[in-house]
Amino acid sequence: MSTKLAESEILPLANDVGALGNRINHSTRAAHNKIDKMMTIKFAIALRDPRIYRQGLQSYYHVFATIEECLAREIARKTKWSDILQKIWKPEIARKERCEADLLYFYDGHKEKFIEPIMSEQIKFVDHIRTVTAEKPYLLLAYMHVMYLALFAGGRVFRSSIVKAAGLFPRKDGHSHDNFLELGGNLFTFDVEDEQLLRLIYKRDYEILTRNNLTEDEKLEIISESQLIFQRNADCISEIERHNLEKFRGKISYQLANNSNYLLIIIVVLILVFYGRRYFK
Repeated sequence: MSTKLAESEILPLANDVGALGNRINHSTRAAHNKIDKMMTIKFAIALRDPRIYRQGLQSYYHVFATIEECLAREIARKTKWSDILQKIWKPEIARKERCEADLLYFYDGHKEKFIEPIMSEQIKFVDHIRTVTAEKPYLLLAYMHVMYLALFAGGRVFRSSIVKAAGLFPRKDGHSHDNFLELGGNLFTFDVEDEQLLRLIYKRDYEILTRNNLTEDEKLEIISESQLIFQRNADCISEIERHNLEKFRGKISYQLANNSNYLLIIIVVLILVFYGRRYFK
Protein backbone atom coordinates (compact mmCIF):
# COMPACT_ATOMS: atom_id res chain seq x y z
CA MET A 1 0.00 0.00 0.00
CA SER A 2 2.12 2.85 -1.30
CA THR A 3 -0.03 4.68 -3.89
CA LYS A 4 -0.85 8.22 -2.72
CA LEU A 5 -4.38 9.57 -2.78
CA ALA A 6 -5.25 12.60 -4.89
CA GLU A 7 -6.46 15.56 -2.85
CA SER A 8 -9.99 15.09 -4.23
CA GLU A 9 -10.01 11.51 -2.87
CA ILE A 10 -9.33 12.53 0.75
CA LEU A 11 -12.73 12.27 2.37
CA PRO A 12 -14.52 13.44 4.37
CA LEU A 13 -13.58 17.09 4.30
CA ALA A 14 -12.97 18.50 7.77
CA ASN A 15 -15.85 20.97 7.40
CA ASP A 16 -18.36 18.43 6.05
CA VAL A 17 -21.02 18.53 8.76
CA GLY A 18 -23.03 15.80 7.05
CA ALA A 19 -20.30 13.16 7.13
CA LEU A 20 -21.10 10.46 9.68
CA GLY A 21 -17.51 10.30 10.90
CA ASN A 22 -17.45 14.05 11.52
CA ARG A 23 -20.80 13.89 13.29
CA ILE A 24 -19.50 11.14 15.58
CA ASN A 25 -16.38 13.16 16.35
CA HIS A 26 -18.40 16.28 17.14
CA SER A 27 -20.90 14.50 19.39
CA THR A 28 -18.19 12.63 21.34
CA ARG A 29 -15.65 15.46 21.65
CA ALA A 30 -16.18 16.02 25.39
CA ALA A 31 -16.09 12.28 26.12
CA HIS A 32 -13.02 11.91 23.92
CA ASN A 33 -11.16 14.66 25.75
CA LYS A 34 -12.09 13.14 29.11
CA ILE A 35 -10.91 9.63 28.30
CA ASP A 36 -7.83 11.00 26.53
CA LYS A 37 -6.73 12.68 29.76
CA MET A 38 -7.58 9.53 31.71
CA MET A 39 -5.61 7.32 29.31
CA THR A 40 -2.58 9.61 29.35
CA ILE A 41 -2.33 9.35 33.15
CA LYS A 42 -3.19 5.65 33.43
CA PHE A 43 -0.93 4.68 30.55
CA ALA A 44 2.03 6.46 32.17
CA ILE A 45 1.38 4.48 35.37
CA ALA A 46 0.94 1.20 33.48
CA LEU A 47 4.28 1.65 31.72
CA ARG A 48 5.96 1.37 35.12
CA ASP A 49 4.36 -1.98 35.95
CA PRO A 50 4.01 -4.86 33.45
CA ARG A 51 1.21 -6.39 35.54
CA ILE A 52 -0.96 -3.27 35.22
CA TYR A 53 -0.07 -2.83 31.56
CA ARG A 54 -1.15 -6.36 30.70
CA GLN A 55 -4.45 -5.85 32.55
CA GLY A 56 -5.23 -2.90 30.26
CA LEU A 57 -4.04 -4.87 27.25
CA GLN A 58 -6.32 -7.74 28.21
CA SER A 59 -9.32 -5.41 28.42
CA TYR A 60 -8.77 -4.08 24.91
CA TYR A 61 -8.05 -7.57 23.61
CA HIS A 62 -11.54 -8.72 24.53
CA VAL A 63 -13.16 -5.64 23.00
CA PHE A 64 -11.29 -5.91 19.69
CA ALA A 65 -11.73 -9.69 19.56
CA THR A 66 -15.49 -9.31 20.06
CA ILE A 67 -15.82 -6.58 17.43
CA GLU A 68 -13.91 -8.67 14.89
CA GLU A 69 -15.93 -11.78 15.80
CA CYS A 70 -19.16 -9.84 15.16
CA LEU A 71 -17.83 -8.35 11.94
CA ALA A 72 -16.94 -11.82 10.63
CA ARG A 73 -20.43 -13.04 11.61
CA GLU A 74 -22.16 -10.23 9.71
CA ILE A 75 -19.93 -10.36 6.63
CA ALA A 76 -20.61 -14.10 6.33
CA ARG A 77 -24.39 -13.49 6.23
CA LYS A 78 -24.24 -11.86 2.77
CA THR A 79 -26.77 -9.12 3.49
CA LYS A 80 -26.95 -5.40 2.72
CA TRP A 81 -24.90 -4.72 5.84
CA SER A 82 -22.40 -7.45 4.94
CA ASP A 83 -21.50 -5.64 1.73
CA ILE A 84 -21.08 -2.25 3.45
CA LEU A 85 -19.05 -3.61 6.36
CA GLN A 86 -16.79 -5.69 4.12
CA LYS A 87 -16.02 -2.77 1.79
CA ILE A 88 -15.06 -0.51 4.72
CA TRP A 89 -13.13 -3.11 6.71
CA LYS A 90 -9.39 -3.46 6.11
CA PRO A 91 -7.71 -6.68 7.34
CA GLU A 92 -4.55 -4.70 8.11
CA ILE A 93 -6.26 -2.88 10.97
CA ALA A 94 -7.44 -6.05 12.75
CA ARG A 95 -6.15 -6.07 16.33
CA LYS A 96 -7.16 -9.41 17.85
CA GLU A 97 -4.15 -11.44 16.75
CA ARG A 98 -1.67 -8.61 17.37
CA CYS A 99 -3.04 -8.00 20.85
CA GLU A 100 -2.99 -11.73 21.55
CA ALA A 101 0.69 -11.87 20.56
CA ASP A 102 1.45 -9.12 23.11
CA LEU A 103 -0.49 -10.92 25.84
CA LEU A 104 1.27 -14.21 25.16
CA TYR A 105 4.54 -12.35 25.66
CA PHE A 106 3.48 -10.67 28.92
CA TYR A 107 1.85 -13.84 30.28
CA ASP A 108 4.84 -15.96 29.23
CA GLY A 109 2.79 -18.07 26.82
CA HIS A 110 -0.06 -18.86 29.23
CA LYS A 111 -3.08 -18.15 27.04
CA GLU A 112 -5.49 -19.50 29.64
CA LYS A 113 -4.72 -16.46 31.82
CA PHE A 114 -6.34 -14.00 29.45
CA ILE A 115 -8.50 -15.88 26.96
CA GLU A 116 -11.74 -15.07 28.83
CA PRO A 117 -12.67 -11.68 30.35
CA ILE A 118 -12.75 -11.76 34.15
CA MET A 119 -13.56 -8.24 35.32
CA SER A 120 -17.25 -7.35 35.38
CA GLU A 121 -17.09 -4.21 33.21
CA GLN A 122 -15.19 -6.10 30.50
CA ILE A 123 -17.79 -8.87 30.55
CA LYS A 124 -20.66 -6.36 30.34
CA PHE A 125 -18.98 -4.53 27.45
CA VAL A 126 -18.36 -7.59 25.26
CA ASP A 127 -21.82 -8.99 26.01
CA HIS A 128 -23.30 -5.63 25.01
CA ILE A 129 -21.37 -5.60 21.71
CA ARG A 130 -22.61 -9.09 20.78
CA THR A 131 -26.21 -8.31 21.71
CA VAL A 132 -26.71 -4.93 20.02
CA THR A 133 -24.82 -5.78 16.82
CA ALA A 134 -26.72 -9.05 16.41
CA GLU A 135 -29.97 -7.06 16.53
CA LYS A 136 -28.70 -4.04 14.59
CA PRO A 137 -25.59 -4.91 12.53
CA TYR A 138 -25.13 -1.30 11.41
CA LEU A 139 -24.08 -0.41 14.98
CA LEU A 140 -20.78 -2.10 14.17
CA LEU A 141 -20.07 1.11 12.24
CA ALA A 142 -19.82 2.93 15.58
CA TYR A 143 -17.11 0.52 16.75
CA MET A 144 -15.31 0.61 13.39
CA HIS A 145 -15.01 4.37 13.69
CA VAL A 146 -14.36 4.93 17.41
CA MET A 147 -12.13 1.97 18.28
CA TYR A 148 -10.00 1.65 15.16
CA LEU A 149 -9.43 5.25 14.12
CA ALA A 150 -8.32 5.92 17.71
CA LEU A 151 -5.42 3.54 17.10
CA PHE A 152 -4.08 5.71 14.29
CA ALA A 153 -4.24 8.90 16.35
CA GLY A 154 -3.18 7.58 19.74
CA GLY A 155 -1.13 4.68 18.48
CA ARG A 156 1.86 6.82 17.53
CA VAL A 157 1.89 8.50 20.93
CA PHE A 158 1.60 5.23 22.83
CA ARG A 159 4.17 3.56 20.59
CA SER A 160 6.66 6.34 21.31
CA SER A 161 6.05 5.96 25.05
CA ILE A 162 6.55 2.20 24.86
CA VAL A 163 9.86 2.64 23.06
CA LYS A 164 11.14 4.71 26.00
CA ALA A 165 9.77 2.37 28.67
CA ALA A 166 12.66 -0.09 28.77
CA GLY A 167 11.65 -1.33 32.22
CA LEU A 168 8.20 -2.36 31.05
CA PHE A 169 9.24 -5.48 29.19
CA PRO A 170 10.16 -8.68 31.01
CA ARG A 171 13.83 -9.51 30.57
CA LYS A 172 14.36 -12.71 28.61
CA ASP A 173 17.64 -14.23 27.51
CA GLY A 174 18.62 -13.58 23.93
CA HIS A 175 16.37 -10.58 23.39
CA SER A 176 17.38 -6.94 23.00
CA HIS A 177 15.03 -4.03 23.69
CA ASP A 178 14.14 -4.00 19.98
CA ASN A 179 13.06 -7.63 20.27
CA PHE A 180 10.85 -6.70 23.21
CA LEU A 181 9.05 -4.14 21.07
CA GLU A 182 8.47 -6.69 18.31
CA LEU A 183 7.18 -9.27 20.78
CA GLY A 184 5.18 -7.08 23.16
CA GLY A 185 4.35 -3.87 21.29
CA ASN A 186 2.14 -5.13 18.46
CA LEU A 187 -1.17 -3.50 19.43
CA PHE A 188 -0.02 -0.06 18.30
CA THR A 189 1.72 -1.08 15.09
CA PHE A 190 0.41 -1.72 11.57
CA ASP A 191 2.10 -4.05 9.11
CA VAL A 192 1.82 -1.71 6.13
CA GLU A 193 4.25 0.42 4.16
CA ASP A 194 2.30 3.65 4.70
CA GLU A 195 0.22 3.88 7.89
CA GLN A 196 -1.19 7.31 7.01
CA LEU A 197 -2.39 6.06 3.64
CA LEU A 198 -4.19 3.15 5.31
CA ARG A 199 -5.92 5.64 7.62
CA LEU A 200 -7.00 7.90 4.74
CA ILE A 201 -8.39 5.01 2.69
CA TYR A 202 -10.27 3.66 5.71
CA LYS A 203 -11.83 7.07 6.44
CA ARG A 204 -12.65 7.63 2.75
CA ASP A 205 -14.40 4.28 2.33
CA TYR A 206 -16.26 4.80 5.61
CA GLU A 207 -17.59 8.14 4.36
CA ILE A 208 -18.53 6.89 0.88
CA LEU A 209 -20.36 3.83 2.16
CA THR A 210 -22.21 5.51 5.03
CA ARG A 211 -23.22 8.71 3.24
CA ASN A 212 -26.29 7.38 1.39
CA ASN A 213 -26.73 3.81 2.60
CA LEU A 214 -28.16 4.59 6.04
CA THR A 215 -31.29 6.36 7.19
CA GLU A 216 -31.04 9.37 9.48
CA ASP A 217 -32.43 7.30 12.35
CA GLU A 218 -29.73 4.66 11.82
CA LYS A 219 -27.06 7.36 11.82
CA LEU A 220 -28.40 8.80 15.06
CA GLU A 221 -28.29 5.33 16.63
CA ILE A 222 -24.67 4.93 15.51
CA ILE A 223 -23.80 8.31 17.04
CA SER A 224 -25.52 7.33 20.29
CA GLU A 225 -23.66 4.00 20.37
CA SER A 226 -20.38 5.86 19.78
CA GLN A 227 -21.04 7.96 22.87
CA LEU A 228 -21.69 4.78 24.84
CA ILE A 229 -18.40 3.25 23.64
CA PHE A 230 -16.44 6.06 25.30
CA GLN A 231 -18.32 5.52 28.56
CA ARG A 232 -17.79 1.74 28.44
CA ASN A 233 -14.07 2.23 27.85
CA ALA A 234 -13.87 4.64 30.78
CA ASP A 235 -15.71 2.12 32.98
CA CYS A 236 -13.22 -0.62 32.07
CA ILE A 237 -10.24 1.62 32.84
CA SER A 238 -11.72 2.73 36.16
CA GLU A 239 -12.40 -0.90 37.10
CA ILE A 240 -8.73 -1.80 36.56
CA GLU A 241 -7.72 1.15 38.74
CA ARG A 242 -10.10 0.07 41.54
CA HIS A 243 -8.85 -3.51 41.29
CA ASN A 244 -5.24 -2.46 41.80
CA LEU A 245 -6.07 -0.01 44.58
CA GLU A 246 -7.93 -2.75 46.44
CA LYS A 247 -4.96 -5.09 46.05
CA PHE A 248 -2.64 -2.36 47.37
CA ARG A 249 -4.87 -1.66 50.36
CA GLY A 250 -5.06 -5.38 51.06
CA LYS A 251 -1.27 -5.64 51.17
CA ILE A 252 -1.00 -2.66 53.52
CA SER A 253 -3.69 -4.10 55.82
CA TYR A 254 -1.90 -7.44 55.87
CA GLN A 255 1.42 -5.81 56.75
CA LEU A 256 -0.20 -3.75 59.50
CA ALA A 257 -1.90 -6.80 60.95
CA ASN A 258 1.17 -9.04 60.81
CA ASN A 259 4.08 -6.71 61.46
CA SER A 260 3.97 -4.77 64.74
CA ASN A 261 7.23 -2.98 63.90
CA TYR A 262 5.74 -1.70 60.65
CA LEU A 263 2.68 -0.48 62.55
CA LEU A 264 4.89 1.25 65.11
CA ILE A 265 6.78 3.08 62.35
CA ILE A 266 3.49 4.32 60.83
CA ILE A 267 2.30 5.60 64.23
CA VAL A 268 5.61 7.40 64.89
CA VAL A 269 5.49 9.05 61.45
CA LEU A 270 1.94 10.25 62.03
CA ILE A 271 2.89 11.69 65.46
CA LEU A 272 5.89 13.50 63.96
CA VAL A 273 3.74 14.93 61.15
CA PHE A 274 1.10 16.12 63.65
CA TYR A 275 3.53 17.85 66.05
CA GLY A 276 5.67 19.12 63.19
CA ARG A 277 2.71 20.94 61.71
CA ARG A 278 1.89 22.51 65.09
CA TYR A 279 5.50 23.57 65.66
CA PHE A 280 5.97 25.24 62.28
CA LYS A 281 2.63 27.13 62.26
